[in-house]
Amino acid sequence: MMRSSKSTGAAKRRQWLGIAVAALLLPFAPRAHAAALTALGNEPGWRIDLSDTALTFRGMDGETFTIAPAPQAVTANGVDTFAATVAGKPFKLTLADTLCADTMTGMPFPRTATVEIGGRKLSGCAGEPAALLHGDWRIEEIGGAAVVADSTPALSFDAKGGISGNASCNRFFGQFVLTGEGLRISNIGSSMMMCEDPKMKQERALLTALESVRGFKIGPAGQLLLIGDKGETLVRARR
Repeated sequence: MMRSSKSTGAAKRRQWLGIAVAALLLPFAPRAHAAALTALGNEPGWRIDLSDTALTFRGMDGETFTIAPAPQAVTANGVDTFAATVAGKPFKLTLADTLCADTMTGMPFPRTATVEIGGRKLSGCAGEPAALLHGDWRIEEIGGAAVVADSTPALSFDAKGGISGNASCNRFFGQFVLTGEGLRISNIGSSMMMCEDPKMKQERALLTALESVRGFKIGPAGQLLLIGDKGETLVRARR
């Protein structure tokens, strides 16, 4: 069966985006020349790597150019603007400190990016999604149910790919990884103390939920929402 050019193009865009996002979401792998900041978008797919020395633009259609030295940021009202001229055309990269979600994967990013090249305007996201996870979170709901009284379940994501916290009765620990496909939590272990049944039941529900996580979102009030494979909220937490 022959595939239409439209479906083939969509598949290529998804593949290109997956490669771009996967490259961006490897904060725990050593890189010889890590970019100070990466921005990317789709429809059409594009990526910018910005360092102290250069700004490189790559488009899915093969368009590539580098601006060196990198333009200096002009900051106003929480927005960084980088302006230059490329092949006689005005270029501008704008980075705003507002939450952004990738339009294909739903992956949240800490900054919103806008690129203007001549008469074209491209939209996308910037920064490291992992930065939205790092730190301590107090769990409020597990599987849509409020936590039981006198329990303090919590979790913490560190910068080395580790996750730990209070499961309700016992301490737990594990690993997490962000890829172009979302968020995965694995290798979960815990201490073995026994508690009263409500806390133990809640603990089992939390550990099962963590192993089922396939993505995350940041809610309108800054809540962390850990999402399952059907889009359901498995765990809700806040700072």
